Amino acid sequence: MMQTGVAYLGLETPGWNLNTGTGDRLFRTPDIPFDPPFPAPPKLALALKGIDSEAKLGVDVFPDDVEPEEFNIIIKTWGDIVLYNVSVTWIAFD
Repeated sequence: MMQTGVAYLGLETPGWNLNTGTGDRLFRTPDIPFDPPFPAPPKLALALKGIDSEAKLGVDVFPDDVEPEEFNIIIKTWGDIVLYNVSVTWIAFD
């Protein structure tokens, strides 16, 4: 089985904190469900689809807490980088 999707995250996402502050900062998405659930935790690949930021850019994205029913994405930035919006394409497969 394979499922795909795009997560659009940013200023309108509750808890978004990557547009303020300095130093290492992480944002963990709300649960992203699989429909239907996988029989076991699937393999997951992520790719940046779009970014809205100020002049400097530094961002990491990686999956977190991958379960048969859902997963989360961690978005990380550092220094004085400001991220307003990020979109992440994902592919899950077993």
